[in-house]
Amino acid sequence: MKRFSLRYALMTYKLDQLWLPLAIFFIFVLISFIQLGEPQLMNIARSYLIATIPLLAGILAAYAVLEDLSLELRFATPIPASRTLFERLGLIFIIQSGFALLFQAIILIMGGDFSIYLSVWHLQLAWIIPTLSLMMLGCTCSLLAANSTIGALMVGMVWLVQVIARSWFAGNFGKYFLVFMGGLMPDHPDLIANHISLFVITLVLLLSSMALLRRQERYI
Repeated sequence: MKRFSLRYALMTYKLDQLWLPLAIFFIFVLISFIQLGEPQLMNIARSYLIATIPLLAGILAAYAVLEDLSLELRFATPIPASRTLFERLGLIFIIQSGFALLFQAIILIMGGDFSIYLSVWHLQLAWIIPTLSLMMLGCTCSLLAANSTIGALMVGMVWLVQVIARSWFAGNFGKYFLVFMGGLMPDHPDLIANHISLFVITLVLLLSSMALLRRQERYI
């Protein structure tokens, strides 16, 4: 347990955190095939990359630590809180990243066009930024409340409010907190400032999660 073991991490990884993203991925692939050649194809692609992946990752992150089957064993060994977070959240991000890249490839094969984004890098940031932001929001809120459901609920609430009121957020001070700006408004003049502010918030949430996880007595 003193060194990172991929085999051990996978053995203690809850498989529903793999099967659920896989099922959602195949559902969107099926819908894309049904809409092949239709104008809705890119709307489906954006819905998966920009909205679904971040939401799913955030919910999974809310359950990743407190529902860890080996949590008490980790607390009984000298494992840094940072390692626990990076192992559990890192696996979620890697799996979601794999599905995101594979889905992009499928859409391109189907004739999709991501030229609305300035570059491949801008396209990747469009889903990476909201994914990391909602993951850390879910994780931090679950640790703060010592309840995984609360973390998942907070992710869902923030996601829903920002999807519904995205135009309001984009036109006000909320533009610095709109996690979907990169995906829905790639030409927004404040996009860089938005990415920077969300990155800072994500970093603050990460540090907060580390501090909270060190208070092990709250979770036993």
